[in-house]
Order: sequence, then C-alpha cells, then structure tokens
Amino acid sequence: MDKEQRKALREQYERRKPDMGVVCWENGGRRWIATSKDAAADYNSSLFQLKLGSWPNREMQAAFTKDPEGFRWSLLKKLDYEEPGEDHGEDLELLYMMCMEEYPEARQMRPGRK
Repeated sequence: MDKEQRKALREQYERRKPDMGVVCWENGGRRWIATSKDAAADYNSSLFQLKLGSWPNREMQAAFTKDPEGFRWSLLKKLDYEEPGEDHGEDLELLYMMCMEEYPEARQMRPGRK
C-alpha cells in the first residue's frame, strides 16, 4: 500500500460517523446501560470481556456467566449529531439521564462511569 492509499484510508476513517448513544445489555428483566461514542466497538469489546469473564460489573458478569444465550444487546437511544470530531459528552449525558428516567430499574453497566 502506498502513501496515497494510506492517506486516503486515514481520511476516510477520520470522517466516519459511528453510532453514538446509550447502549444496553438485557437479561431476564434486568437491564444495564452506558453511554457510548462508538456503539459497534463497545459491543465487540464488552462481549469479548464478558466471554473472558473479566467484565468490571460483577453482577452483570455473574448473570452473563449463568445465561450467556439470554443476553441481548441494543443501542437503546441513538444520538443524532453532525460533526464526528466534536465533543458530545454533554449530549450523551443528557441522553443517559433520559434513559434512566424511562427505565428506572436500569443499572450502570460500568461501575464508576456512565
């Protein structure tokens, strides 16, 4: 691959617009939610950690270990945004709070952060 191809691929990657929003894992009526700046990457990462048995939320890890086939992942609320390079932290926080109001039984997916 030459320099021009690498440059074009890098520019394409930097312009991509990943799905952002609030992601959710559900199992047996329990729901764990978190904000995400890249939902697809978060799904892959969390599933890998859950399968490995190293997820930081012990309650969620125990539920996954007991019934991995019963877990369902979703992008609960998607953030509509224009510029991928901007900081969307406040918008994601607001979306998270809206989800917590809509699903009061939901728990934090990642202890210590949303």
